Amino acid sequence: MDDEALCTDVTLRATLDDRAAAPRGDLLVHWFRTATDLLFATGERELSESWALVTESIDGDRKVRVRDVRAHWTELADALRPSPFYAAAGFHEPSPGGVGVDDHGRIGGTRTGRGGSHTELSAQVRGAERIADAAWCAHLVDFLATVLDGADPAFARIGHLDFQEATDLEAVLKRPHRRSLHESRTLLRGYSWVTGVPAELAARLGGPTALEATGAFHAVRELRAGGLLLQSTETLADYDRPHLEAVFHALAPVLPPGTPDEAPGRPTLRLTFEDASRVRPRTGS
Repeated sequence: MDDEALCTDVTLRATLDDRAAAPRGDLLVHWFRTATDLLFATGERELSESWALVTESIDGDRKVRVRDVRAHWTELADALRPSPFYAAAGFHEPSPGGVGVDDHGRIGGTRTGRGGSHTELSAQVRGAERIADAAWCAHLVDFLATVLDGADPAFARIGHLDFQEATDLEAVLKRPHRRSLHESRTLLRGYSWVTGVPAELAARLGGPTALEATGAFHAVRELRAGGLLLQSTETLADYDRPHLEAVFHALAPVLPPGTPDEAPGRPTLRLTFEDASRVRPRTGS
């Protein structure tokens, strides 16, 4: 098995703020429950065992540890519902004595921003050759649509080899994380194979009809509580530079201005080095 198959190479992320359409704790529970059911099926040996850790506050007090997420779901949900500072769950194959276990997938939730103003949700999965499988890629988008349908997220994305909380665009524009979070309903934080756009920015872009007309997206999905999920190509493997540039031009009116610079520590930047304030969105053919 090659190195790519051994890593969690596909990341799904969403950002919630105080405008979320439901209590953030309830949305956190929904994220963990739906990810457990849809992304980490019990039929696969490498996902048959699991663990979870919840830390109530930034000071590290009151930690809840669970060794089997499914068997102790009620206990885990009770710890998640107050919207704690940090929560994580990992899925792995059986290991004698529980020593030396490597996660084959992970779910996360962290309060961030000034005073815990935002909650960052994440899920990491192993894609490998499946990033070229249309059905598997559709399953990822279905998960994100299901879990965010009642949320109106401030931002969301699905990317390949995208391991950091800050987006590539935030990194190359040197945008402070707190500022980017604070302005996330005024300026879009970035763009990826799948990009979640909050309701305010979706309206400025003309809504789903206008975005479909750009020709930049394989699918445009409306979320019930507000916002859109924009899927660039049918599969992650198809998301090449021409498609990336088409997404950039379609979303340029709501992207932060500035000329991108180099970002040390990020060898595989997935963006275009143009100033969004100097371009206009292209229309589809």
